[in-house]
Amino acid sequence: MLAPVRPAVFVGARLLDGRSQDAVADGMLVTDDNGRIVASGPAATVVAPREADRIDVSGLTILPGIIDCHVHLSLRLEPVAEQIQRSATDLVVRALQTGRDFVEAGVTTVRDAGYTPAGIKRAFATGAYPGPRTQVSCTPLSQTGGHGDGWTPSGAILETQVSDLPSGIADGVDAVRRAARLQIRAGADWIKVMATGGVLSAADSPDASQFTIDEIRAIVEEAAAAGIKGTFAHAEGTAGIKNALRAGITSIEHGDLIDDEGIDLMLERDVPLVPTFNINFALMDEDRVSRGEVPPWAIEKMRYLFNRQQTNFRHAVERGVRVVMGTDSFNGMYPPAELAYMSDFGLGPFRAIQAATSDAAALLGLTDRAGTLEAGKQADLIAVAGDPLAEPGLWRDPARIILVIQGGRIVADRRGA
Repeated sequence: MLAPVRPAVFVGARLLDGRSQDAVADGMLVTDDNGRIVASGPAATVVAPREADRIDVSGLTILPGIIDCHVHLSLRLEPVAEQIQRSATDLVVRALQTGRDFVEAGVTTVRDAGYTPAGIKRAFATGAYPGPRTQVSCTPLSQTGGHGDGWTPSGAILETQVSDLPSGIADGVDAVRRAARLQIRAGADWIKVMATGGVLSAADSPDASQFTIDEIRAIVEEAAAAGIKGTFAHAEGTAGIKNALRAGITSIEHGDLIDDEGIDLMLERDVPLVPTFNINFALMDEDRVSRGEVPPWAIEKMRYLFNRQQTNFRHAVERGVRVVMGTDSFNGMYPPAELAYMSDFGLGPFRAIQAATSDAAALLGLTDRAGTLEAGKQADLIAVAGDPLAEPGLWRDPARIILVIQGGRIVADRRGA
């Protein structure tokens, strides 16, 4: 049983509200017993209730909780011999473990990008298990032989059957409409579309476009008709990115090989890019490769994409494409490092924070509840050691995230460490 939320006043911190890079040097933030922010600003202007718990966060910087718009709570990088042993129960247990790890790392809200059932978001929402506020997409939609098809050249299918995750393999307009409706029936907040090949799939190339514009448009129409949050496209290859954009997709994930025409379409339609650098560095990690967690075909494809994505991302940023944080993080990965990568590759430290807070909240339809330190918002907060505007590299160090508050409750406290 969760302990009741008590009013609290956080004193002595620098405040970065997710909207402006002008930090409040001597800030105060007040939360109520409903887990919401009552006030935040300079200490001299904020009135602290007498009954509130006083929490000294001197020397720390308080920001909105991190919002990660592309995770996989139920997956992890693992050798094939382990993949074929995983059961539906294993996936559920892993999702609960990963949710706890992510929220304790400061990620208070996520959009799951595939293979997590809607029951996980309900478990986190009730407070029965610690985890981020979660939006799910259930099973990604893929054409036969596409990035979401678990077929391998041996004929083995690397896919765990989960009763409340309907199949996402479909070909043709009528079939993809049905596949989208199955995900919506299963509780999907979003529909994810595999618009190109990918790195971890054995049977395709990231350059390959997958699904026709008409097929993707049918999926977009079904999402709109159902009134769910929207659609997002795994899109690494140049042609597939543009197909998804022309079909009306809500966001582009990865975008590794985007060209100027694709950037033009993103700007014209105001579609954000979710770059996911975190997974790329994980796939190139020598220790993971040596343990067999990254299959040989994935290493080869990642080497092809690695520098291209960084170059193309920088160009998209220079041209004004809106960026939202997503990491493609699995079990055992550390999502906050994405802010450092985005900053390094051209976004800069403040815009990286925006991408992970206010801009991410806008994409997920949560601007009335999350993403800034405003009165009335959920008290989802993190306190970090140091100034992330001056030292964006701090996001790579888990020890620098000192305090995590979700809905007014402290879920991680490293002040004594």
